[in-house]
Amino acid sequence: MRKLLCSLALCAATGVLIACVSPTAPARPKDKSDEKKDEKKDAKKDVKAVEPGTIEVYQSKDGWRYRVLGADGKPIAIGVQGYAKKEDCLATVEILKATLTKAKVVEIGGK
Repeated sequence: MRKLLCSLALCAATGVLIACVSPTAPARPKDKSDEKKDEKKDAKKDVKAVEPGTIEVYQSKDGWRYRVLGADGKPIAIGVQGYAKKEDCLATVEILKATLTKAKVVEIGGK
């Protein structure tokens, strides 16, 4: 009788172990339309990740100014000085672009 109970317990433990390890249901195959949607989403993410921002030059009350917009269209930097001539503002933007391509980040006074 003891052997029978041990055998049944061993079979039950084996069944539980197999049930826990094996997947309960096979994965549902994707439809072709789902794959196309996923590809479009991935392509949009890649474009946004690589897409640069823009620099806008505009006229304000105190002269010509510029602002740097991120890829999402939100301002990330704004020039603090107004320029009397548009050409002066554009020259400053060119200097800014050249500086930022070569600049390194330096942390000042942080811990």
